[in-house]
Amino acid sequence: MKPAPCFSTANGGLRRQRGDALLEALVGVVIATIMGLGLSYSASRMMVSQRYVAAQNAVLEQMSNSLSSNGVSNLCGGTSSTTVTVGSSSFAVATPTCTTGTVQVGAISGLTAVTLPTGVVTSMTFVTPSSNTAAENLIGGDGIMTISQ
Repeated sequence: MKPAPCFSTANGGLRRQRGDALLEALVGVVIATIMGLGLSYSASRMMVSQRYVAAQNAVLEQMSNSLSSNGVSNLCGGTSSTTVTVGSSSFAVATPTCTTGTVQVGAISGLTAVTLPTGVVTSMTFVTPSSNTAAENLIGGDGIMTISQ
């Protein structure tokens, strides 16, 4: 006598494939979970980047305000310091490094050339303090932000 087959042809062979749908659903859930984790990681990195950009823009705005209110001569002369505040964090920015030079404006359509007096600031560099935890947390990286012209 022949042994009975493991599946019956009367029910179309469904007995052998009973767990396949469950396994396919499980694989689908795992793939969807991996995609969801990847999207949430990407969104979190984007939010951190936006936070740093917003803080850096606030620092830039305050430095520009300091430049316009104190004047170039006070900032370069070291008579004025700048404190940057973003949210509840603040730190002092050192006096900018200023470079002076001779500037000559060339003649344009009949106007004569002009040389500006020596001592005109041609470059100014602001640097946030290094090794400052507040600056590192606020603007990211090593906490150093250089603004130069």
